[in-house]
Amino acid sequence: MYIFKILGPPSPQKQTRFFRVGARVGCYDPSSKDKEYIQWQIKPFAPESPIKGPVELTMAFFLPIPKATKSATRRQMINRVLLPNKRPDEDNLAYIVTNAMKGIVYEDDSQVCAKHVYKVYGEEPKTVVIVRPILTMEKLGLDLDEFLYG
Repeated sequence: MYIFKILGPPSPQKQTRFFRVGARVGCYDPSSKDKEYIQWQIKPFAPESPIKGPVELTMAFFLPIPKATKSATRRQMINRVLLPNKRPDEDNLAYIVTNAMKGIVYEDDSQVCAKHVYKVYGEEPKTVVIVRPILTMEKLGLDLDEFLYG
């Protein structure tokens, strides 16, 4: 099991941008700097060689509390009574992290077989990621046949 703590406010994956200059058409990833920042924080704690089998991810995104928040509301946010139900979307937050870990923690993000994503407020904006290699679905605590076929 590997645990990564990425400091700083979580940022979502931005859409790929396309451009045209005369007859030349190209594209660029506006999230490339964010991915490099994530990789810079993950690399020192990553396995020596990428994981080859299926993996389970648990991600917790701690979003910053808005500055103009009253102290009572702030306490509720810290104690998880109030949860962030606005942008950024949790799937876009998770997408940039899974792509940034590709080739460093695991070979490809297609190896992710289970993902648990949490979006909460925190006093310190950060992202915590737990990567766990899995062997069978029983290790996840799921009875898959019962889940699928009732």
